[in-house]
Amino acid sequence: MTKILPVVFGFDIADYAFARIFHENCGVRSLVVSEIRRGPINDSSIFDTMMVPRGTLGHEESFIALLHQIERAHPDEQLILCVNSDEGVEYAVKHRAELETRWFLPYASEEAVRAANSKASMAKTLSILGLPTVPCVSVDLTDPESWMSTIEAVRFPVVVKPEDGSLLNLYLHKGLRKVSLIPTRDEALALFAKLGANEVPIRLLVQELIPGDDTTQWVVNGYVDASGRVTAAGSGRVLLGLHVPALIGNAGMILLERNEPLIDAGKQIVRSVGLTGFFSLDVKIDPRDGTEYWLDLNPRIGRGHYYLKVGGIDLAAAMLADMRGEDIAYQTNTRDGIYTVIPMVLASKRYLRDPQLRQRVRAAKKNTVNPLAYSQDRNVRRTAYRALSYVNQYKQMRTYYPELTDSGF
Repeated sequence: MTKILPVVFGFDIADYAFARIFHENCGVRSLVVSEIRRGPINDSSIFDTMMVPRGTLGHEESFIALLHQIERAHPDEQLILCVNSDEGVEYAVKHRAELETRWFLPYASEEAVRAANSKASMAKTLSILGLPTVPCVSVDLTDPESWMSTIEAVRFPVVVKPEDGSLLNLYLHKGLRKVSLIPTRDEALALFAKLGANEVPIRLLVQELIPGDDTTQWVVNGYVDASGRVTAAGSGRVLLGLHVPALIGNAGMILLERNEPLIDAGKQIVRSVGLTGFFSLDVKIDPRDGTEYWLDLNPRIGRGHYYLKVGGIDLAAAMLADMRGEDIAYQTNTRDGIYTVIPMVLASKRYLRDPQLRQRVRAAKKNTVNPLAYSQDRNVRRTAYRALSYVNQYKQMRTYYPELTDSGF
């Protein structure tokens, strides 16, 4: 059997967890390719590291050239592309024809990836499926004269995000954010003007704010094989999100709970878009009436994907079976537990209002997992990094989200 080499691009928690699931599944060492050295990937013994110049991974030509460079350096191995950025996935699937002779790409077609990354396309899909959609409008930052009339159609406060998620990193340095809470029309117009002055020529999705704290948010992740069969799908309830401005919209702590209606709806959405490979979805349940609002669909594994492993789902097994054309039994989460990258002490009355939820958290605590805490990759430096990270995460939570709010912002 040909030796496999998972090649992971990045330096974040999701990227370390990518390498970890392959190491746990079959003991294989991955290759992690990064532009900078960061704590999650430093001092690890479960993968090799390749450093590349800054800007390499964020530009199509240099990224594809790098893939061909890796091909030449590993002529006898089956390469597996493991990337968790919207732009990285888009670059890879655009060049699928020239890559797939050497690379296995666990991602959908170019058309399906673009549809998944488009918030407008997502809204159309939900409408076709008869699933609730959040009232929203699309604002063209290159057309200032249309801004006022466009946002008159939505009620404030609103949430603003890029309509095409793959453009986020391209304009992050110019003030674009993954998601922003905007209380008033005047503040929305000021944001549009700022981004326009910074030459951010994109469309923004302006959504009415659905109330509810972090615990009203859920995640659904999984894998679809080349035949279109969902071979893995699970769900979790967000207990606390990350509230540092640059990371808003990412989960910091997830309680493993199998919500079959959400999983079934998630499968329906994924099939409708035509996704294959990894997928992740975000959903918020309106505390006023229980309506489930699907907020995001990502044609990639997702930052917090390791929560599925905590619940008993092996995404590496699903992907490897797909690559080899093998049948595999459907996987869903079967174990209780908690995925966390922030201190468990934060799972207190301060942030968890519901006493029944706090009780379920206490019951699940015995299976609490930080993806960076891997028994087969333990050393003094990694242990020290996790300890320092917990201290910083605690301080950041108290700084940016000192008290529970009814909006989650």
